[in-house]
Amino acid sequence: MPVVAANSPLSLNLTFPVEIVVFLALLYLLSRYVFPPISNALKVRQQQIAQALSEAEAARREVDEARQKEKSGLADARRQAQEILDRAEKLGEELREELRQKGRQEQEAMITRARAELAQEREQAVSQLRRQVADLVLLATQKILEEELDQKRQRRLIDEALAEVDLSA
Repeated sequence: MPVVAANSPLSLNLTFPVEIVVFLALLYLLSRYVFPPISNALKVRQQQIAQALSEAEAARREVDEARQKEKSGLADARRQAQEILDRAEKLGEELREELRQKGRQEQEAMITRARAELAQEREQAVSQLRRQVADLVLLATQKILEEELDQKRQRRLIDEALAEVDLSA
């Protein structure tokens, strides 16, 4: 039965302590030479990932700030455009009002000139009419009297005839 005893799990054999020693030696070698570089590589990789994440966050913030600036700039541009439109509309209204005023002034000036010309023409017509009346009075007086009058007497007769004639009608 010694064969059975060797196959039993409870039996001790000499390979087990050697396996433990080899395992501990391997564990020591791994912890001494393999794990530190792997650990360092993992730390470096972790730092690179953290740095990449922080850079991505910074880039995202910059993009957000750029968007905000763009929105703000667009809002300012719209506001300025509206101000320009308002000023243009106000200037247009002022120009229209100024042109209306000039039109009224020119119209009033034309009416004043027309009235002055009309008054002057009326005065000329009245003066011409007086001369014609004076000539007619003189002609009628000469025919009635059939005599020659001197210049002084003619003028006095004309003035008297004019005083009797109503020219305002």
